[in-house]
Amino acid sequence: MKRIIILASILFCLLLPPTSASESDTNYWEIDLQNGYISTKPIIVDDQVIVRTSGFWTGEDRPNVYSFNLHDGSENWRFTNNGSTNHDMSPLLFVPAGESSCGSWNDMVLVGWTDGKVTALDFDEGELIWESQTEVVTWGITGSMALDDGEVVVPTRQGLSKFCLSNGNETLRVDLPQLGWRNGVTVTSQHYLLGNEEGVLNTISKDGLVTNVSIGDGKIRHSPIVTSAGILIHLQTSSASEIYLDQTLISQEGSSPAIPLQVGNQIYLATSSNAILMTCDSECVVESKTQIHSNGEITRQYIPGQIDTIWFPNNTPVGGWASGIPGSPFEMIETPNDTYTTAGPGFGLDGSIAFGNDNGILMVYIGSYDFEKSNEGDDDVSSSEMEIESLVIVILILITVFFQIRKNNQMATKFGLLLLLVLAIIILPDISNIWSKEVDRLEERPGDWDDSWPSEWKGTQVLVIELPDGEMVIGDFEDYENVEQLTDAAALDLGIEVEKETYNFGDWIISFDGYSGEGWEFTIDGQRSSVGMSLAELEEDSVVRWSPA
Repeated sequence: MKRIIILASILFCLLLPPTSASESDTNYWEIDLQNGYISTKPIIVDDQVIVRTSGFWTGEDRPNVYSFNLHDGSENWRFTNNGSTNHDMSPLLFVPAGESSCGSWNDMVLVGWTDGKVTALDFDEGELIWESQTEVVTWGITGSMALDDGEVVVPTRQGLSKFCLSNGNETLRVDLPQLGWRNGVTVTSQHYLLGNEEGVLNTISKDGLVTNVSIGDGKIRHSPIVTSAGILIHLQTSSASEIYLDQTLISQEGSSPAIPLQVGNQIYLATSSNAILMTCDSECVVESKTQIHSNGEITRQYIPGQIDTIWFPNNTPVGGWASGIPGSPFEMIETPNDTYTTAGPGFGLDGSIAFGNDNGILMVYIGSYDFEKSNEGDDDVSSSEMEIESLVIVILILITVFFQIRKNNQMATKFGLLLLLVLAIIILPDISNIWSKEVDRLEERPGDWDDSWPSEWKGTQVLVIELPDGEMVIGDFEDYENVEQLTDAAALDLGIEVEKETYNFGDWIISFDGYSGEGWEFTIDGQRSSVGMSLAELEEDSVVRWSPA
């Protein structure tokens, strides 16, 4: 009888659900790509999730394009561009197999890079099919490309190029006087539309003739939107934004506009203040707004037979993504790794969703995933597990006490040991997590202190700028909260002129003392930051180092 009781107790303990996992883990996986931002949406095609990284590159780190198995997260392939060093923000473009007068091609992924290259990668193997070079003026390609029959139209830093999909041969080149940034191209039946940093809208015929109009005093950082009422532009100005229909101002909005989305006659826009719904028929009208801080990609989830869902990345420290229609409350989708988000989600036809955040973490939910239900379910599972665990512990304590009262020390000892085993199984994951966090907390920062610097700078904030003719260093600063504040103050004391531009992800330094090179990047105490300089927080003894990219 005693053996039966012990065997039943052990079996009961083995049947306990583990505390470190939940039922929803079977349709979710994540991976930390570790070398930069995910600034554009992942794409899901068949059983592959394809994603690119971008960001501030230091040392040997370079941007990659990855392919992962949708169902288990195993890596299929990766492609590294050793020449690209800055913000690679041109969205990935999947091209299904086809043929044209240029020739035929298999399934491929087209990638535009800030070193000016356009690469065509084999969809299944990730191998380079062809590569073409465009111009680089500090940056190369940062806007969205578009397909036109058997060719790809590429908005370059200072113009437009068109390449044959089968072999990468250039079929059209147009040079423009103005620079562009994240200025996607729009293809119409007769023309290509392309904006730039001076608020000029270029209309380029398919044989290369250019006409242009000035929209306003600001920057066009999205693909122009063609509506039945005219061409819609969301212009970024110095402190806000303006929506134009052709050259007519129709609405003034908040700062740092997002990449808008067109679905039929409905246009979805966003700023640091609101998500906006416009309807364009004979005219374009603002229909409704919902408050949110969204500056990245707005995306659409389309599942056959279901109502479309519009998604907005929440570009704040809280992070996450909002889904819904402006004018109604949004549903906020939280993930285990929420932080600043620029990239919109990518979607599969089966309902799968791929999220990528500004810390370079890719998170994939497989199949038709009910976030609200899964969250509630996780709470229910956790509560149920705690009840079962508590019941087992109480039963084992009572049995141990029972045999102790009966003075059966042998049985009391056996059940006491079984109780200790159960407690160890339950609390081991928590102990492991706590231990891991404490180890991380105790790990020292790599540091960037130079013993040749004045000793009175120790414990203060120090700034280093690596100019071509040598380093400029200044210290003894305190109480600056972020890298931008310290940089501005130190540059003023050093007599160095700092040129900046404002982009969707924040301010970007163009040059120090007139030197721009291929761009600038910074580290804090020898480590690359996962956020821009206006958001990168400092300690009282931080060393900030600016280096040419």
